[in-house]
Amino acid sequence: MQDKSGYSNNKPQISEALQNYINAMFEEIVLKGEAFDEQKKKWLRKYSEAEGVNFDELERNLTDFFELFNDYQKTQSNALQRVLENQAKACYITEVLYRKLINIKPVKSAPELTGRQHIEWVDIPGGSFMMGSPESEVGNIGNEVVHPVTLSGFKISKYAITFNQYDLFCEATGREKPGDEGWGRGQRPVIFVSWFDATTFAAWMGCRLPTEAEWEYACRAGTTTPFHTGNNLTTDQANYNGNRPYSNNFGGEYRGKTMPVGSFGANAWGLYEMHGNVREWCNDWYGDYSTLVQTNPKGPASGSLRVFRGGTWSNPADYCRSARRNEASPGFRDDGTGFRLVFPK
Repeated sequence: MQDKSGYSNNKPQISEALQNYINAMFEEIVLKGEAFDEQKKKWLRKYSEAEGVNFDELERNLTDFFELFNDYQKTQSNALQRVLENQAKACYITEVLYRKLINIKPVKSAPELTGRQHIEWVDIPGGSFMMGSPESEVGNIGNEVVHPVTLSGFKISKYAITFNQYDLFCEATGREKPGDEGWGRGQRPVIFVSWFDATTFAAWMGCRLPTEAEWEYACRAGTTTPFHTGNNLTTDQANYNGNRPYSNNFGGEYRGKTMPVGSFGANAWGLYEMHGNVREWCNDWYGDYSTLVQTNPKGPASGSLRVFRGGTWSNPADYCRSARRNEASPGFRDDGTGFRLVFPK
């Protein structure tokens, strides 16, 4: 990078073709959540030749930019603002992208943004916990290595995001509404949403998805047992496949569909349906845990699969454990996957 004053006044005029390229990058990657790596080479070849920009340099600049953007999505920090104010790449495309992102930076009054659905928040206190589960815990498949984690306080939505909330977003942004399997919309948790859909909704609300550590910490609410309900989870306590109970416990009801949010009891911190109903997207790439002490971990820097947590209405009980990890392609959608939001304090 170089001092911004060293090139900004002499940077070339942005042509219409290049401006179209910038807008396409912003629209497809930032707003729609299209995968950068899947589109990068196609766009770079098309526009670098037309504009006389060095392909390799442009690729490096844009890759650096999206690394910053990924960090920004995870932390909601002022990192991009600092970069823009103090230094910038000698590439006028990235400067325009920096400015666009800063203009959509989440605001402190996210739950009160005009035209947005109200979200009920629960304040989660900062603290430390042992993330993961021992190998002896029934259902552990070897990817839940116990390790100490410390987190700053944050706000998390009391319920999974509902169809009411997501449908308003679709209407406001011109997106197609997801299906509901004929089960009904309203206060049922939204389903058939990809990780890209969830992160785009989160940005629209001025929020973000929880990290995997935040999700587990909030789910546990101070407990160390397989569930925040203790060593067992009944179908009176959560919506899962009651034909497949936990360990050697008795079975229960199998409802065969989602239930409206708030249908089951809250955990000790006031959060509903952290076990069952729908599993919830987290912000993290999926990867092996570090065994070292972690503070506000954000997961691997890259990957091919994203994490979701909590289990679904159709899963066996062990999939609903506090420590259970599941992963899928970020474009994956099904009738058991939704999400909730985090708003940093």
